[in-house]
Amino acid sequence: MQHETFSYLLLSGAFCGIMMVLGGILLLYKGAITLGGATADALTVEFKKELRITTQYPALGIFIIGLMFVVISAFLGRPSETQPFTIKANTIGVNEPVSVRLLAGGWNKNLQHTGQILETHHPYVDTLQIVVSAPGYRPLTRTIQLSRLENGTADLGDITLEQSIAFENLSPTIAPVPAHVQLDSLEASGQFGGTQ
Repeated sequence: MQHETFSYLLLSGAFCGIMMVLGGILLLYKGAITLGGATADALTVEFKKELRITTQYPALGIFIIGLMFVVISAFLGRPSETQPFTIKANTIGVNEPVSVRLLAGGWNKNLQHTGQILETHHPYVDTLQIVVSAPGYRPLTRTIQLSRLENGTADLGDITLEQSIAFENLSPTIAPVPAHVQLDSLEASGQFGGTQ
């Protein structure tokens, strides 16, 4: 909800700027303001004593302020890049290679198309699921929020994966073929996929 409110504020700021520019054009057209009458020091805008804009035509102030609304809205509304982060963890008692997967939440949009789909998305990623798994072990899932990471590090601490298959209980021998099953010899020509 917070992200949508920010988008509405940006759109309203840009809309106000466009309305100021269009209103200034309308006032020029009606003759309420003119660009002809220069004064000594009609409008001065100063920002932190570093940026100073001065014009002798007061009507230009309406256009400048309107364009500033549009430019600031466009600047603040640009998509932000997700900052890189580090995952730190220590697995205990796992004798297999450990894999880490990152899952982002789904983004639901109601999109309607007439056949061809071409969409550009700028998803807002803040919540991720980290899934740590290894062969023979149950995967462990932890959820993190990128905005709450300290120093850009997701510290999962010590991880103990629950073993789902005990390798000691597996037999190293091949299971015997039941007596009612007849296998062809290894030298026999195969009919793989043929009728039998």
